[in-house]
Amino acid sequence: MGLQVDPKELKKRQFFLEGNIPKAVLSVCLPMALFQLINELFRVFDLVITSQINPESVSAVSFFNQLNNSIVSVGTGLSIGAGILIAGLYGAGEYERLKTTVNTTFFMAGAAALVLVAGLILGARPILRLANTPAQLVEIGLNYYRITALNLFFTFFNNVYIAIEKARGNGSKIMRINFAMALTKFSFSAFFVLVLHQGIVMIGVATLLSNLVVTAIGLYNLRNPEDVFGLSFRYVRLKNDIVKKIVSISLPVIAEKFSFSAGKVVVNSVGVNYGTQTVGALGVSNSVSALSTVPAGSIGDGGASIIRQNIGSGKKDRALKVFKSVFLVDVAWGTLGFLLTWIFLNPILSVFSGGDAVFAQLIRQIFLLEMLSNIFLAVHAAIMALLYAFGYTKLSFGINFARLFIFRLPILFALKQFTALSGGTAMGIVMMVSNGLTGLFALLVAMVVLRKEYGSGWIKLLLH
Repeated sequence: MGLQVDPKELKKRQFFLEGNIPKAVLSVCLPMALFQLINELFRVFDLVITSQINPESVSAVSFFNQLNNSIVSVGTGLSIGAGILIAGLYGAGEYERLKTTVNTTFFMAGAAALVLVAGLILGARPILRLANTPAQLVEIGLNYYRITALNLFFTFFNNVYIAIEKARGNGSKIMRINFAMALTKFSFSAFFVLVLHQGIVMIGVATLLSNLVVTAIGLYNLRNPEDVFGLSFRYVRLKNDIVKKIVSISLPVIAEKFSFSAGKVVVNSVGVNYGTQTVGALGVSNSVSALSTVPAGSIGDGGASIIRQNIGSGKKDRALKVFKSVFLVDVAWGTLGFLLTWIFLNPILSVFSGGDAVFAQLIRQIFLLEMLSNIFLAVHAAIMALLYAFGYTKLSFGINFARLFIFRLPILFALKQFTALSGGTAMGIVMMVSNGLTGLFALLVAMVVLRKEYGSGWIKLLLH
């Protein structure tokens, strides 16, 4: 029996390749933005629940989550790279190679996760010392760290599964799946902390349970081995050009995600010199800013899949028009997020401070400055979609490397060494300047790429 493709999926594929472009972009990107917004809201609520323990717990969770994100970036990069290939193969109708890519990626992600989980758990204390983790936070959060390390295996699987759904444009399905995940996470966190009065270890358990929900959904939806996207060990290939392509396109993304997340750990390590509450305040500010910036990134991810499908099917001019729609939607979302966070700043601060006036002021100092650059991050997200779709993952790595190691860390060290600014003000300036310069740099890179791909007439073609 040959490979099967769901007729509904084929109809959707045809719509992405031939239908109304703004409608196609909105049908995928808005559900993904909404799911990510809901997800971020639940994360915000989770931090609020954590703040009911004490401000130190907020700092511990923020610190360890950022450290965990550095490791998760390996799986994220692999899934993004594979998703680019899958979307292109799907657009081109190369179903045999698509099936092989899907199953080989799952195998690679699972193997990488097992190695990383073992290393992180066995080497917990040396790793935390290497990250300059304050002794106070180690005492509070060591077991939380171990739980989050164990969670990596499921996170890697889920990243690949969601990448597959993105590649075929299933934005609404992704929204439903992540809503189930977020609801599970929030419900268990609230029950463990507010009802049972447990500490942050059980918040880690709640995260683990929520990821298990997504893994179970993924296994169920991919259960048919004859479906072009279904799981089947028969299609795992470790010695062919598929692996080389997955690795070549994913490695720059892995390096990009890892270096950026690891750099944030360095930022936190420097921030500790201003006091552990400064790290917590930065984490809160980042989480609130994420209400507008992370959905913008999700819009870019969905848009990249549609762009790549059109490239794969040979519709390169149409792919450019898809990018224009993604760019406009991203900027509109970033602008809306900026306005809403500005309007509701005081209620946000009152919720997160837990009655601690000093902590509230720290959050305010950082957030007032950081939020000013959120629109630039929306521009950055749209351009990442363009670079991923065309396979320019080395350039995406370069932009995000510059964001951290040129635009952020040097400024942070300079402010720490040569000024007497408070921790909140210094961190806020660093976030504002680095994010703003990143958006402008990404815009410049996009202009160079578009000229290379479409020639000197790319602006006329884009505006047509």
